[in-house]
Amino acid sequence: RKHNFLIVFILAMIFIFIVTNTYLSHESTVVRLTEAEKEWLKNHGSLVYAADNNAPPLRFVDESDGQYKGVVVDYVNLLSLQLGVNIEVHPLLWEKALVNLSEGNSDLCDMFSSEERSKYFVFTNPIYSLRAVVVSNDEIEDLNDIGQLHFATQEGDYVNEYLRTRYPGISITTVPDVSHAINLLINGKVQAVAGDEPVILHHINSKDQKDSLKIARETLYDKDVVFAIPRSKKELVPIINKGISAIESTDQLERIQQKWFGISTPIVQMPDNSMLFRVLFALFGTFGIVVIGMFTWNKSLKREVDRRTKEVLNSKNDLQITFDGMTEYIALIDLNCIVININKSYLDFLRLEKSDVIQKSQDIIFERFSHEVKEMADYAMKTEMNMSREIIKNYHHYIVRMYPLKDSFDVLKNLLVIIQDVTNEKLSENKLLQANKMAAIGQLAAGMAHEIRNPLGIIRNQSFILESRVKDSRTERSFTLINSSVERAGKIIDNLLEFSRLTDDERRWINLKEFISKLLSLENKTMMKKGIESGLDCNEDIKIFSNVESLKHILINLISNSIDAVEKYGNIQINCFLEDDLIKIQVIDTGIGIEEDQIEKIFNPFYTTKEIGKGTGLGLYIAYNEAKKLGGDITFSRSNDGKTIFEVALPVEK
Repeated sequence: RKHNFLIVFILAMIFIFIVTNTYLSHESTVVRLTEAEKEWLKNHGSLVYAADNNAPPLRFVDESDGQYKGVVVDYVNLLSLQLGVNIEVHPLLWEKALVNLSEGNSDLCDMFSSEERSKYFVFTNPIYSLRAVVVSNDEIEDLNDIGQLHFATQEGDYVNEYLRTRYPGISITTVPDVSHAINLLINGKVQAVAGDEPVILHHINSKDQKDSLKIARETLYDKDVVFAIPRSKKELVPIINKGISAIESTDQLERIQQKWFGISTPIVQMPDNSMLFRVLFALFGTFGIVVIGMFTWNKSLKREVDRRTKEVLNSKNDLQITFDGMTEYIALIDLNCIVININKSYLDFLRLEKSDVIQKSQDIIFERFSHEVKEMADYAMKTEMNMSREIIKNYHHYIVRMYPLKDSFDVLKNLLVIIQDVTNEKLSENKLLQANKMAAIGQLAAGMAHEIRNPLGIIRNQSFILESRVKDSRTERSFTLINSSVERAGKIIDNLLEFSRLTDDERRWINLKEFISKLLSLENKTMMKKGIESGLDCNEDIKIFSNVESLKHILINLISNSIDAVEKYGNIQINCFLEDDLIKIQVIDTGIGIEEDQIEKIFNPFYTTKEIGKGTGLGLYIAYNEAKKLGGDITFSRSNDGKTIFEVALPVEK
C-alpha cells in the first residue's frame, strides 16, 4: 500500500507541476480582452506606432538594410504578438512623430509623460525607465551650474520642457536628432548636449572625437517611459496595458535588453516570480530530470514558434511596404464587395485614411471614377474573368484592370483592382506628335522659302539692270513698286526661315517687339481674310533673356487662339510692358470670350471648346507649362468692355 501511495503521490505531483507550468506559461503569453475591446480592435484595424528614426539603440533606421530596428521596435513587435493585432512601425523625425500622434494619424508612441503632453495624449502603464544625461567638452561637477550653458537638444524631446522649467532663461538650440546635436558640440557651436543616456552614448561612441567629450556624473532625471495615445483613441489604453502586463510576466524584455546592450539587467524592473519557481523546484526535485527535459522542450518549442511568428510578421510588413510603395492605385475586395486592403497611393488619391476605407463598401473607392469601373468589378466578380479597360475622367486617362483571385481549390476568393493613371503617357504621345508636325511644317517652310528666294533674286537683278537702262518717270515708279514688293517678299521669307529654324534649350537675348512683329506677320494673311486688325504696343528697348522656342510656342498659341475666337472685322491688340520686375505680354482680343464655367478648365490637358477636328486641347496646356519652365505664369481675365485678356508674366533677367 505504501508503495502504491508513493506512486500515486509522484504521479499527482508531476500532474500538478505540468498543469501549473502550463497555466503560468499560458497566462503569461495570452492577453484576455473583453468583447468590447476585441470589437474596437476589429473596427480600427492595424495599429500604427510612429517614432524617432534616429535614436539608436532605442529606435533607428539601419542604413545597411533600410529596416526600422531597436529596443523599442522589438518591444512593439512583441506587444503585437501578445495582443494578436498587427502593429505597423513608421520611422519619422521626432517632431513629425509627435504631430502625427496628436492628429490621430498614428496610434501610439513611447515617451515621457508630462502635464503639457497630457493636453493631447493619454498614457499607459510604464514600459521601461530611462535616464537623461548631460555631455560637454569639459567636466561638469554640479548640474546647478548648467543654466549658463548653451545647449543643443532634439526638437520635441521632453528634455527641453525639463530644462526650461528647471533653468529659466536657458539657451537651447533644437535640432532634428541627437547626432546633429553632438556634431554642434564637437564643432564648438554649443557648450553642452542633453538627452536620453543610451542614445547619447551610442552617438558619442560613433564619433572620432569621443575621447574629448565628458558625460556629467549626475543624471538630469530618471523617469518611467510610457506609451502615449491620442485622446481620441483612449479606448486603446486598457488594451495596451494588458499587453504590457503580459510582457512583464515573461523574460522577453530581458532578452531584448541582452540583444541590444549585452547585459542582463532589464530596462524596466520585472515582477519577481522566482520564489514560486523555487518552491516548485524544491517540490519536484525528485523529478528534476523529467521536469527539466519537459521544460526545455517546451521553451525551445515556444522560442521556435515565436521566431516563426516574427518571421511571418516581418514578411507581412515587408510585403505591405512594397504594396504601399507602388504608384498604381491597388485595392483588394472580398466577395461581399467590402474593401479588405488598399495601398497608400490609392489612399492619397482618395484623400482618405485607411480606417475610412477598410471594411467599407467598394463604392467609396470607385466614386471618383465613372460608373463603368463599378460595373467592371461586378462583371469580373460574376464571370471570374480578367478585365482591362481605358477610361477618361476629369481629363485624366486611366487603365483599369480587374483580376479575380482564387484559392488552391480554384474557388473565387477576392478581386484585385489595379488602376493606373496614364495621363502623362498620353500627353507625351500627343506632344511628340505635335513636335513632329511642327518640325515637318518647319522643314516645308524652309524648303519653300529657299525655292522662292531664287526667283526673287532673279527679279531683283533684272529689275536693277532694266532700271539702269530705262530712264523716265513712269518706269521709275514701276521699278520702285517692283523693288518694294520684292523687299516685302524677302522679309516674309526671312520670317519663315526664322520660324522654321530649330533651337536648343539655350537662352539668349530677344528683342520683344521685333520678335512679336515677325510672328504677327506670319498670321497677317489669315487676319486679312477675316478682316481682323492687329496692334502692337511694345517699347523698342524691352529685351528678354529667354528660350526662343518656348517663347515662340507660347505666343503662337495665344495669337492663333485669338484669331480663331475673333469673328470678322474684330481686333487683336498685343501690349508689352515692365511691372514689378516682370515682363508682361498681354494678348487682348474682341472674340466670343469664354463661359464662366469653362474658365477653370482652359489650362487642363485635352480640354477644348473648338469643334471636333479643329483642336487637340493641348495648346493652352503646353503654353502654360512652357511659361512655368521659364519661371513665369499665364493668367486669364476680362476687361471692363468684355474683351478677352491672356497675360504672360516672365521674370526679368538682370
